[in-house]
Amino acid sequence: MSASEWAAVGGTVACAVALIALLVVLARLRRAARELRETVAEFRRHALPALVELRHAVRAADFELDRVDALVSGAEAVQERVDSASRLAYRTFASPVVKVLAAGTGTRRALARLTGEPSPRVRSGSNGGRRRDRRNGSG
Repeated sequence: MSASEWAAVGGTVACAVALIALLVVLARLRRAARELRETVAEFRRHALPALVELRHAVRAADFELDRVDALVSGAEAVQERVDSASRLAYRTFASPVVKVLAAGTGTRRALARLTGEPSPRVRSGSNGGRRRDRRNGSG
C-alpha cells in the first residue's frame, strides 16, 4: 500500500467518524426538538387557563377601579359642599354672634351702672391683668 492509499483510508475513516458524530448530534437534536415541542404543548395547556383567569382578574380590577374612582369623586364633591357650607355658616353667623356678645356685655355693664354695682372688668394681658379705669384715669 502506498502513501496515497493510506491517506485515502485515513480520510475515509475520518469521514466515517465525522458522519457517526453528526448522526449522534442529529439524534440528540431530534430528541431535544421533540422534548421542546412537548414542553411548549404543556406550557400552552397551563398558560391558556392562566391567561383566561388573568383577563378575568384584569376586568374585575378595572371594574373595582371604576367603583373606587366614583367613590373618591363623590367624597370630593361632599368635601367641597361641606367646605362651602362651613364657609357660608361662618360668614352668616360670625358677625351676628359677635354683635350679640357685645350687646350682652354692654347690657350687663349698663345694668351694673344703673344698679350701682361695680362693672365687671375684662382682663388684659398687656398691663398685668388690670384695666384702666376711664372715669378717674387711674390704672
